[in-house]
Formats: sequence, structure tokens, C-alpha cells
Amino acid sequence: MNSGVCRSILVVLLGLLAGCASTPETGPQTLTAAAARVVPGSPWAPVPRLIAPAAVQAHENFTAAHAAAVHGDPAAQFTVGSDYLRGVNVREDDQKAAIWLRKAALQGVGAAQCDLGYLYENGRGVAQDDRRAAKWYGKAAAAGVANSQYNLGLLYAHGFGVARNYGVALKWFRAAAAQGDPDAEALIGFLYRKGWGVPLDDQTALLWFQKAATQGDAYADENIGALYEDGEGVAQSVSRADRWFRRAAHGGDALAQAALGLAYLDGQGVSQDRARGIFWLRQAAMRGYTNAQDLLGDIDQQQGHYARAVKWYREAAAAGNPNGEYYLGAAYQTGEGAPRSSREALAWFHKAAIAGDPLAQLLLGVQYASGRVLPENLELGYAWVAVAAASAQPPAHARQVRHLIAAHMTAAQLTQAKHWVSAWRVGHDIK
Repeated sequence: MNSGVCRSILVVLLGLLAGCASTPETGPQTLTAAAARVVPGSPWAPVPRLIAPAAVQAHENFTAAHAAAVHGDPAAQFTVGSDYLRGVNVREDDQKAAIWLRKAALQGVGAAQCDLGYLYENGRGVAQDDRRAAKWYGKAAAAGVANSQYNLGLLYAHGFGVARNYGVALKWFRAAAAQGDPDAEALIGFLYRKGWGVPLDDQTALLWFQKAATQGDAYADENIGALYEDGEGVAQSVSRADRWFRRAAHGGDALAQAALGLAYLDGQGVSQDRARGIFWLRQAAMRGYTNAQDLLGDIDQQQGHYARAVKWYREAAAAGNPNGEYYLGAAYQTGEGAPRSSREALAWFHKAAIAGDPLAQLLLGVQYASGRVLPENLELGYAWVAVAAASAQPPAHARQVRHLIAAHMTAAQLTQAKHWVSAWRVGHDIK
């Protein structure tokens, strides 16, 4: 590439890197507005995936239960597998848990079938396989195991291992709800609220949420708050919405905890209290809520606590949060909180770019075009910059850089790059 053009692009790059660690703007006016600031990418994100609790087995010690299991007793096999799975009476061992749970499952023990499905769904002790998870959940669900009915409903709602089918998901949620499962009740409410598999009906949704809420389901509390916030199925009421969001936060709902934490930090809807704000964000982060992890990273970075910021960004990035991936890349690029490494930085920018982060796409494209760290590739450089420029909130200078790169491409190169841009989808690499 022409050296002057290269320098021009690098000036843009350096300017972007200087501001890449800035904290996202905030300014919600109420707790409900704060909730919008931390809304998860998936509507199912707050929902836990439950594992069937171990049945109470009357065994004096693990050795006695193991001896019975070796002799083929299915209940003892489930007990041994469950002990290995949870680290009760013996050191936790997922592979041994899978062996014994399979033995019990093959003899028709419903709880063992559910737990074996859980192992397959989560890749614990066995290779991750959603189809096999659905198979074992299906056997236990048909036998009336409520936890398995719930888990199978989730697979159908997500489309994991089975074709997505909200009607079938609703069938299994209803089966679990008939046994008093509050999580299933809450998800029936959610399906009615969205009109997925059933006609959209906010009032029916509210009834199901209330059923679950009476049993202490925090996810239901959060959804009731959202109904009051939006005036769906009820008269709009910010105060009632806030009350339900607070109840959800105290009940362990990560989304509500993050919203409450942000509200305390900003003093919106509540008295400003930084310590309480950090506390609630940490609660959400420790429950694996990646947006809260990302927010904590922003806060620590703003205060100059770069190592702590990188810790939170790394947790968010490990779960596929594009902001976490981007800011972790920025830490490697600047050397703030992580060893300076351009290649490590670009690896994380690449992940964030694939996940749809426009600034990461721009930075990655600039590096391909300039050939500083990556081998020069004008087609890839143009494509990533063009994807960033076409995003809903394109970074500053994205269009300028796109035109700058295009001016030094052949017609064939430009045609190829534009083809890649038109074919690109979030979650996929270019080419």
C-alpha cells in the first residue's frame, strides 16, 4: 500500500485506540430505564438450567452404595452417579458420574436420565451433545420428571439439539408447571408475553408470572416489573415496576441486580450510593451475567484499576460478550492491565468483530489494510471496515477509511470484498 495512505489509516487507528477504553455513556432517569441499559442479548439469558436434585437415598456410606451399584441396583447406581456429580461423599468426578448415571438411566431411572441429559447438554464427563441431551431429557420427561420437562422445553425454545418449536416448548413447560415448577410457570408467561407458540396475551402472561412470583421466582418478578414499566396488561406504573425490579434483584435475578446496581451508581430512582451500586453489579456478575461483568470492567478501568478491569473483561469475553472481547483486546493493545501484545489484541478484536462489535471490525480492517501486524490483505481490510461502516452505529471515520482503502484496490479486489460484505452475518468470520 502507498506509504502515505498507510500512515493516514494508522493515524485513524491510533486515535481510535486512544479512546477505545472509554466507559459507555450512562444517564438513565429511573431504575426501569437502568434496566434497559443492561438488557441481555437473549430473552432466555436470565433463566437457569436446572439439574435434577439427588433423590434422598438411605445409605450409610458411599462404599455400601457403591457395592450395591456394582451388583446392578439401579437406585444405588443413581446414588453413586449423583454423588460423583455433586462431590457428595466422594471427590467430584464428572466422568465417573456419567458412567454410573448411564447405567441407572438404561434401567429406567428418570432422575438419572435427566442428570445424564444435563451432562450431555453441558459437556461434563461426556462430549457436549445437545441431541443426546434432548434424547435423555425426553425419556425422563415422558416419565413425568418435572426438571427434565423444564429442561426439554428450554431445548425446544432455544432450538438446541432439536428444531426450535415454541409450541412443543410450551407443552413441556405446561407439564412441569402442572407439578408446581415456578421456572416453567414463568416461561409460560414469557411465551404469552412474546406471542411465541401462543397468541400474544399480556394479561395471561401476567397471571403466569404471578403464579411463579408467589413461589419466589425472581425471573417472574423481573418480568412483572417489565409489564408495569411498559403498561402491558396492567396500568403503567414506574413505582410498581421499580418495586418488582427490586424484589427480583433481592431474589437473585441477574438482570434486575445489574439494573439496580446501575441505578445506585447513577442515583436515578434511588439515592446515589456507589458502594451499593458496585455490590449489586457484583452480584449479577457472579451469577455469570456478562453485561454486569463488562460494566464492572468499565468502572475499574475508569478508576485506573486496569488489572481488575481486565479480570472482569476476561470473564465477559470467555462467555462470548463482544464488549468484553473488545476491551480485553484493547488492554493487550495498550498494555493497561495485560502484557502488551498486538497479536493477542488482534485475536480478541477478531472475536469481537465476528460477534458484531463495529469498532473491533474497524480496527481489524485497518490492520489488514495496513499490514502492520497481520499480512496485508486489502480485500479483508475493506470488508471488515465496510461491515463496521454499515452497522447501526458506525464508528467515526469508518466510511472515510473504507473509501481510503477502496481507492487502492483493483476492480476485481473490490468486487470480491463487496461480495464478502453482502454475505457476512453476525457470528461468522469473513470468507
